[in-house]
Amino acid sequence: MGDPLPHHNAGPANCTSPPAPPPAPTLPPRPARVAAVQTLLGPTDPSAGQLALGIRGITHRNFDRHVAPLVDQHWPALRHLPFFAKLRLGACDLYASAPYTVLFCASQPPLLVHLVTTAGDRLPLPAPALGFLGRAALEVLGRVAYPQQHRRIVQIASFIVVVDHVLDHCLDGPPDRRGALLHAVIDGIQPPATPELALTRALVVAMGHRLEPDEQAAFEAAMLRVHDWIRAEVRAMNGEPDPEGLGHRRAGTEGTIDGLLFPLVRWTGEGARRWMYDVAMFMQILDDWFDAEADLAVGRSTPVLEGRWTFDDLERAWHGTVEDLESLVRAAGTRSPHYVRFVRQAYVLMLGEVIDMMARRPEL
Repeated sequence: MGDPLPHHNAGPANCTSPPAPPPAPTLPPRPARVAAVQTLLGPTDPSAGQLALGIRGITHRNFDRHVAPLVDQHWPALRHLPFFAKLRLGACDLYASAPYTVLFCASQPPLLVHLVTTAGDRLPLPAPALGFLGRAALEVLGRVAYPQQHRRIVQIASFIVVVDHVLDHCLDGPPDRRGALLHAVIDGIQPPATPELALTRALVVAMGHRLEPDEQAAFEAAMLRVHDWIRAEVRAMNGEPDPEGLGHRRAGTEGTIDGLLFPLVRWTGEGARRWMYDVAMFMQILDDWFDAEADLAVGRSTPVLEGRWTFDDLERAWHGTVEDLESLVRAAGTRSPHYVRFVRQAYVLMLGEVIDMMARRPEL
């Protein structure tokens, strides 16, 4: 699936500015919007939760090993700030979980994952057995294999959360100056002058440590997309119009995915990347949908407040990600309906847990 919102880009090919936004919409109250999204996702299969527990066991363990020490070294006061909980949840439960999900539908996964997916595909195992099998494989994978990849996944996930926070809350001056400073610190051109910037730079150095040539190329390409994301955020802060009508969201959604996938460059293909782009765009629509009151209170313009993104767009994007995940699993050689259904249910359950967390904790 390409652009999840194709009608937003419709118009003459030579159009250089977006159409005038429609009048601000009247949205249902936040609890009603949350309930509508939960209904959209539908019921979940608890047996798929074993796979989610296995993934989050890896991400939380590696956060404690490879991110928390950097926090203690460069920004120790963060441990006592509300943002530390947001960092841990965002990095471990949201961003870092995504690459592991992709491994279970990769066309050339690591050997251990391949053995599990082959067994799940060929054996008529019930969903609970598949869940425990997947969790057991992840336990082994997380403890005895690919330690550098596990480290980099949680470090790039943490970097994404930190950069977003630092740009919005930790820098002084106009947006252009903040963006220029962040670019310079990330690239090592300017020494970090604050603990927040010191942690940002430390994460860049850490996730770029001991890269193989193919990983180095993917890392450099991902960092270019990070810079594109920062430039897009600056344009949004300056109130510049987005020709796509997406509120300058695309650079951020695609840049974060390129970052998350660089540690898995040997196993993931373009199909997985495109699917994750669409998942990230769905999450961005969802975030704006949930945060309408907060965005309105601070004068932040978003496609939801402009009436460009509606619940119909959210629904379309969600169904697109589910359908494309099933296609991705089948393209990897899986044929049994029960395994395709299990992977779909694992995805629905993990996204549902993230959405429940967003609903309970608006500050996230």
